[in-house]
Amino acid sequence: MVIGKPTFVPVQDFEMGFEKIVKIAHSLGVCKQQKIREKLKAERRQLVQGMDQYLKVITSLPGIDNHDANALCQAIGSVQAIAKTSKEQILESTDLSTDKAEIISRFFRDPSFYSSPKVN
Repeated sequence: MVIGKPTFVPVQDFEMGFEKIVKIAHSLGVCKQQKIREKLKAERRQLVQGMDQYLKVITSLPGIDNHDANALCQAIGSVQAIAKTSKEQILESTDLSTDKAEIISRFFRDPSFYSSPKVN
């Protein structure tokens, strides 16, 4: 099979030719479906890995757990958006406590807060 040149399939009669055309079209369609499925699977893997990374980053903040990270993701979105969001906006859009909202806003704005050693 050469790209740009039609493929000729020798057949004995018209019915056999029609059957061959249908089989070729079906096999090409199956190949395209498999490629689409593979692309969708790869996209899903990327999204899941992205969410795992997101959870790792957000739960690394002191006092923030998975529930809080999911609430932030649904209400605000990306880590960059969370970094730009004020304490009041976090309180309005999520069910986080004022202490947690304060920790999040201070973490992204106050270098002395995130660079100081944490003792639990």
